[in-house]
Amino acid sequence: MTDDTSTSDSIATKTDRIETIITQLEDGEVSLERAQELRDEGESLLEDLEAELDIGESEIVDQS
Repeated sequence: MTDDTSTSDSIATKTDRIETIITQLEDGEVSLERAQELRDEGESLLEDLEAELDIGESEIVDQS
């Protein structure tokens, strides 16, 4: 498995987990304590994704 495939799998896995967390929080069926844990986990996953995708405050340039 190449690094690109591994990174893609990692990104997909993290994105899926974030979607699961959002669904659980929107359902409202979790305790306040569990909601905080899910929120913290989601924030951590988002930070990881931003680092992996190197998202910054850059500008998109149309080169066409």
